[in-house]
This record gives sequence, structure tokens and C-alpha cells, in this order.
Amino acid sequence: LKLSSHPALFSPPLAPSENMAFRPESVEDWMQLVPNLLSSEGWSMALARPKANLSHCTCPWGGHLIKFTLKSISVEDAPLKTGNILVRPEVRAAFQHLCPLGGNKIKECEFISPGEAVLQSQTSWRLIKLCSVLFGDVAGQFVGYFFNAASKDGKATAALHHKLRRNFPLEGDSACAFWEDAVEAQGAVLVVRPDKEGTFTATVVVRVAEDKFATWATFQFRILLESARKTAQWFLNRPGIADLRNADEKYYMVLSIQSFKRGMPLVPSGEPIITIDAGERLGLKHWARFQPGHTTSRNKFRLSQYLSVFLKAIGEELHTFDVLDSRELVPYQCLVRRSEWEAVRKHFFEVFPLAKTAYRRANGGSSAPGVHEDVEPKFLSDTEVSFGPSPAEREDMKLESRLIVRNTFLDIEDDEELQRKADLHARSARRPKTTMVFSMSVPVY
Repeated sequence: LKLSSHPALFSPPLAPSENMAFRPESVEDWMQLVPNLLSSEGWSMALARPKANLSHCTCPWGGHLIKFTLKSISVEDAPLKTGNILVRPEVRAAFQHLCPLGGNKIKECEFISPGEAVLQSQTSWRLIKLCSVLFGDVAGQFVGYFFNAASKDGKATAALHHKLRRNFPLEGDSACAFWEDAVEAQGAVLVVRPDKEGTFTATVVVRVAEDKFATWATFQFRILLESARKTAQWFLNRPGIADLRNADEKYYMVLSIQSFKRGMPLVPSGEPIITIDAGERLGLKHWARFQPGHTTSRNKFRLSQYLSVFLKAIGEELHTFDVLDSRELVPYQCLVRRSEWEAVRKHFFEVFPLAKTAYRRANGGSSAPGVHEDVEPKFLSDTEVSFGPSPAEREDMKLESRLIVRNTFLDIEDDEELQRKADLHARSARRPKTTMVFSMSVPVY
């Protein structure tokens, strides 16, 4: 297994503080804040069974961490790329009819980016009562969500933010961070890792608000662990999961462009900068070099932006993405929904040869850009990615007072107003302009 070089793996853990209230909002955040997340070091063992462990420790940002380690889980027809064993949240929502979770019905999905979404779901929990008694109500909700199983004892609705990360911390891992946007400092993380024996280990870590642990409940822990492992086994092998993973694999497509070393590729233009007679029958006689917009880092080329501009110029629309499963693609690649691309593909390839002709007219020679479909994604290395603020820095930004001049008075924003603005800024910073909310009554492809 190849160890990722992400700097979070080598950062020192934070010292506990009663005033800390931030939460991790990615798998990388979890690994930075809790470097021993997947090891036994620093955890107190509550109960060790041959194929399942329950341990706990003080949470570095306040409260307590509860860890379930569920071992030797066999998965039928496991994907060859084991990092794909967890399905993206937006795909789960769109295709839940293929693989229904027996007590969990997704009511609404707020799409953020490929591999990240907020799912509003109604869940029936079999473990929630026991978990709530042992770990508190909030922990019971999270544990009940992860180890979901059908029950007739009542239902609850929760909106959980999901952020998937594949092939991290190790190559072949599949991980997802969870949190409730409305609950400060609450969160959890799930990591599924392949074993040498061909089975998998699932690790779930949940934060609870109070820094205490029910050490007296050994018998209840035994029941809880047995139930948790059985449900994890079912979750990874439930009926329809192979069809759901197949739908996930085909949901997106990676596009790539090459051979434009002699300048930016061209787009249709209203100005006669470059003229080609072959485009006159389509009303696309005039062409100009693509100009990266201000949203692009240092005005560099990005295929996602180029395709959006190009298709808009010929009357089409396509949502393009630079991020896949929390990783940034190289600039000459972008991600699209397969169904959306297939709707505009024919028109695009009718027009794009004109762009190639215009490129040769502008530069001379025979080389011209080419667009390729269904290529393997290539990601920027960790040194090339501009990481956002750390959890601690995000919290500092939230709590930083702002001086406001209102007429002739000086006001200091109160904590409630600061929190509201900080939350709004954080959510808008995370979400691209293509953020959508769609109903579960119509599948999204």
C-alpha cells in the first residue's frame, strides 16, 4: 500500500483545549487533528473482541472520541479499485432505488461538488437507543446513521454533510467525513481499508460533546459491537450494492485536452480576429483565443472553464468540475456528468473541428488541440494544491471581531452575528457556483 504524501499525515496533534469549538470538515482534517486516528496508540480500549474493538480518547478540540474498529469484513464482488467501495453521496441519492438502505430514505440532496453533498434523510435506527444511553443523544444519531438497520420503533430526520475521499490515507482506502452544518463541533469519519487477507476493516470515529465514557457498560458494549459488525457486513454487501457501485463508476466522465503548446485554444467570437470560411454555414466564421477568467488561478488555463465558455458560445450548457472526491484535477482535465455530456457531445464535436482549423490558421503548422473522453483522472500533487485554512484557522476567522462604523458610532459585532457571517462565508467558500438542490422524485444522471 502506498502512503499518501499529504502534509496532514505528518502534522503534530493539537493540544486539548476547553475553548476549542471547531470541527474537521474533511478526511484530511481528521488526519491532521487526530494523527493516531487509525492506530491503537493513544486510545483506551473499552472492549476488544476477535473481530471488533471499541476504544475511546479525549478529543483534541474538546469532548470525547468513540472509535469502532470492525475487522475481517468480507465483501462479495468487491471493486478491483478498493478505494471505490464507498459510493459518492449524490449517486446514493440519485439511485437509491437500486440499493435501498432498509430504514434510510433520502428525502433531499444538496449537491456541492463530485463526492460532496448534504443528504436530508429519514432513518429508522435499531442501535440509536443503546448508543444514546451509552454516549449521548448526538452520538446515538451518528452511530445510528452509520450502522443503520430497519426498525419500526420510530424515525428521525437528519441532514448530514458527506465529503468522500478515496485512496487516502493509504492507496486503496475509501473514507468519508460527516458533520451536521447546524451542530457546532459535531462530526464523524468512516474509513474502509483493505486487508492482506482480501477482507476489509471499517473504522468509525464519532465525537461526543462531553469528555466522559461509560466504562461500566461492558455487557452493553459487547451487544453493541456484535450488532455494529453485522450491520457493517450487511452495509457493504446489501442487495443492489454492485449495481449502485456500477452506476457510481459511470456517473461522471473525465475529459482531457492536449496539443495546444502554441497558445490558448480558440472559441467562437463576435469579433473577426481569426476568420475561417468553413465556419460560415454554422454562423461560426469568427474566432478568438480563449482568455482565462479571473476565477482561474493566476489566469492559467483550465479545461473546465474553456469548455463552459465554448459551449455557451454555441448555445449549449454543461456543468464542469475541477474537483473529484476532494482532489483537484490537473488543469488540462475536467469532470462532467456523463448524461449531461452525452446531451451536448454531438453538437460539440460538430463545431470543435472549426476550432482546430482556426488554431492552425492562427499559428501555422498542422498541430491543433484535441479533446479526449473517458480518460483516467490525474490529480495535482500535494505541493501544487493550494490548501484552504486549517480547522484551527477557520475557527480563528470565525471568532475574529470586526469593527463596524455605523453613522457616528463604533459597534463590535456580537458573537451571534459573527457566527452567522462566518458560517455563511465558510459555506459559500466551500461550494462552487454550480451548487444545486434537486428533488429525489426525479433521478439525476
